[in-house]
Amino acid sequence: MNLLPRIRSSLTFKALVLYSLVALLTSFGVVVFSVVIERYDHEAHAQAQGLALANASAAALAPALLKGDFAVAELTRLRLTGQAGVIDIRVLGSDGALLVPGSNKKQNRSGNTNPDFLRALAVGRTSIRAKNGVLYSAVPVFGFGRLSAVVQHSYDLTLKKPSTFSLVIKNLWRGLVFFGLAVPAGLLIFIRLVAPLGALNQAAAKAATGDLSVRLTVKGDDELGVLSSNFNTMLDRLKTNFDRTRWLAYGDSLTRLANKTAFNEQLQKLVRLERPPGALLLIDLDGFKRFNDAYGQDEGDHILTIIAQRLRKIVTAQTPKFAAAAGSARPLLARLSGDEFGIIVPGARSAPEIQAMATDILDAVAVPIKLSGHNASLSARIGIALYPHDAGDARNLLTSVNFAIDEAKKAGGGVWRFFEPSMSQKAIRRMTLQNELRQAMRENEFVVHYQPKIDVREGTIAGCEALVRWQQPSGKLVAPGLFIEAAEESGLIQEIGDFVLEESCLAAARWAKDGHSCGVAVNVSALQFASNDFTKTVFGALKRANLPPSQLELELTESVAMTNPERMLEQIGPLRKQGVRFAIDDFGTGHSSLAYLTRLPFDVFKIDQSFVQSMTEDKHARVIVQTVLAMAESLGYRTVAEGVETREHFAFLQLHCCDYVQGYYFAKPMPEADLVSMLVAEKENLARTEPRAFAEAV
Repeated sequence: MNLLPRIRSSLTFKALVLYSLVALLTSFGVVVFSVVIERYDHEAHAQAQGLALANASAAALAPALLKGDFAVAELTRLRLTGQAGVIDIRVLGSDGALLVPGSNKKQNRSGNTNPDFLRALAVGRTSIRAKNGVLYSAVPVFGFGRLSAVVQHSYDLTLKKPSTFSLVIKNLWRGLVFFGLAVPAGLLIFIRLVAPLGALNQAAAKAATGDLSVRLTVKGDDELGVLSSNFNTMLDRLKTNFDRTRWLAYGDSLTRLANKTAFNEQLQKLVRLERPPGALLLIDLDGFKRFNDAYGQDEGDHILTIIAQRLRKIVTAQTPKFAAAAGSARPLLARLSGDEFGIIVPGARSAPEIQAMATDILDAVAVPIKLSGHNASLSARIGIALYPHDAGDARNLLTSVNFAIDEAKKAGGGVWRFFEPSMSQKAIRRMTLQNELRQAMRENEFVVHYQPKIDVREGTIAGCEALVRWQQPSGKLVAPGLFIEAAEESGLIQEIGDFVLEESCLAAARWAKDGHSCGVAVNVSALQFASNDFTKTVFGALKRANLPPSQLELELTESVAMTNPERMLEQIGPLRKQGVRFAIDDFGTGHSSLAYLTRLPFDVFKIDQSFVQSMTEDKHARVIVQTVLAMAESLGYRTVAEGVETREHFAFLQLHCCDYVQGYYFAKPMPEADLVSMLVAEKENLARTEPRAFAEAV
């Protein structure tokens, strides 16, 4: 249906129509020219025939005229006048007198003024003149060397003259033949001339679809050759600019890998039910930020470049393994963010194949890298999801692989994990819990309980640790172990931590006002400590509660303290200067460097309860506890042992000079009112009993 408009709009059709019109006009001209030529030929032939008759008539009359036999001449004239086309014949003497009369009486009377006679008489040669379709001839007749007479001959030139219509019909075939030959020949010539334009049009059409690799092969120095050369040059520059623009949009300038945009687009194309199955690997480097901060961004970029090269080698080596099942699809390696890489592996059908690839990746990442003259060793964690087994679209597949890499992260890094449906169920529960925590924060459902710390030497309450609890509307009290991880993931831990700090300072201030000298220890999360306003927040809480800084102790986990020791010094320096004490919580479970212990301004080591609760059965745990206590005493630190639940625990710690203990053997975490009751009871007992006796009672 669209063919006719396309034909009408084509250059060849327009040229055909235009050339046909020109050919038609030219054919008409050929016919007209032929008619004119034939008419001219007819007139020339008639004139020649008339002149021949005139000469023949003069020759026939000459004998009689030379003899002066005018009667015979008249008879001859009459006979000659009867010839076809002859109008009249007269004979004049040299003086213009009429020797033999003609049929035209008017001419008989004016013969001596006839211009043809006079011209013939003057030049002595035949004179002819055509006028109004009549050929007038004057033929001189010589005798005895002199002009004897002049024969005037009139001939009808219109005799047998064809009509214009008949001439047109007669010559029409010439126009038709010319038109029939000129149009195809002209069309062929035009097509031959514009053939390069067709190639140019096809090339332009392909270029319009994005195929910039097409090139013209038209040669020559004419305009089309120059146009083709310029067109090829234009495509070369367009392709160069397009490739550069595409690289800027889809490439990572540092690693020369594909970027996140290209990765997501390719993933959407490949992860479809009709496509070959495959796998998605998400790779995250462990501890990269630590190296980047320690050695600088340039060295961090060097690490990423080296890792990218190693990953590219592995992908290249593994590609043939999946080529048969992948068809035309090819693996794609991309850098997704700072230290995160992604690999799409079409054709990966079995878990063992992907496991082998993941193991190669972990081994390659673990190879030491030279940084500023030192060897740096990294590890990685890998999340793996299969399509369409785990998800039928790119969005859900990315969600699944993120669940898997989260599990790998929880495993400590240096491992890979496949996605399992239970992971998403955990994530849903975790998300639900996070939403409930936000609601609890808005509804003020968090409360602070306090667990007393006992002075081992005196047997008295030397302070307490503030521990958060979630008191649900049903009255159920939820321990922090069930929601702290979700609070850390959602970022709510900072709000919860600030709330506990504020409440603890207010409570300690109330106790001091009532005469109870009981300091409070508050746990500080990594997110809280990383905040630039941490110092300001602590000072604000102390000021609002009107609590002396010496009554506040802040507990940092060993991993938080060692992540960035320089920053830690900046954060806690102003606080410690004002009297706030600091403790390393869960000591022995992190990655402390003994070289830093002498530089870090801590006051207390808190021995993790896992060592305390195992030391009666595990000799290694006993050695660790003994070593920590001895080291703390040598460095001048106070020590607190957590998780004391039996008499044996307490006795061992008392024997090895631990300063403070806390645990269920003495008291569980309790509401503020219960702690105040304990403080009041202790104060009354101390008032009635000597401290030593009270200690023995404890």
